[in-house]
Amino acid sequence: MRAGLPSTATELIVVVWLLLMVATVLVAGWLWAWRVSEVAKKENSARYDVLRDIETSRLTLRRPAPKDAVSLEATIDDAMLAGNGWTERHGRALIKAIGGGHPTPGLLVFESRSDASVIGGATVHPTGDETSSRSIGWWIGPSHRGAGYASEAVAALVDAIHDAGYTGVEIGTNESNLAVQRICDKIGATVVDRRPQPLPNGSTVPGIWYEHQRVVTEPT
Repeated sequence: MRAGLPSTATELIVVVWLLLMVATVLVAGWLWAWRVSEVAKKENSARYDVLRDIETSRLTLRRPAPKDAVSLEATIDDAMLAGNGWTERHGRALIKAIGGGHPTPGLLVFESRSDASVIGGATVHPTGDETSSRSIGWWIGPSHRGAGYASEAVAALVDAIHDAGYTGVEIGTNESNLAVQRICDKIGATVVDRRPQPLPNGSTVPGIWYEHQRVVTEPT
């Protein structure tokens, strides 16, 4: 062996050491990314999933499961897309996420207690004031409209949000959507704003915003 040159064994040791260092850095980076992802998931869940299952006389409002994908898809027709400002792509993405078991923050499905079929859904989202209010939207599938399911579900959902500690529930809709406005009037929500509202499909509609406040009576 010539003086001043590393031996083959020494070179091998150096190469192995470098590989181990790189692997350690990669594993550490993956663990850090996984930890950040898990923390983000928990924070996201805490922001959106604020409710337990809700039962009414005819419905159970609960988080979706992969088995709900097909039946929920049947509730998303042209009227539902237009009423919520969605495109077909939005509907397909939602169903794909549910069927794949992926998170759908803030989404609840309406399950009929008589036959366990899914007849509609609702969303519960944070508002600008996350500590005191939530915003909701909902829909009923075409074969179950006109039977009072929306009023029943919304009334129970609003009560559950208040029970979870939120004093205000916001509901926004198109000024032409009289069905939603009738439900808002029925549950005692009041108009708080009128303004143009951009929708997910890129359009803008004249919006009307309601708020439901839980009235807290002082003990006498």
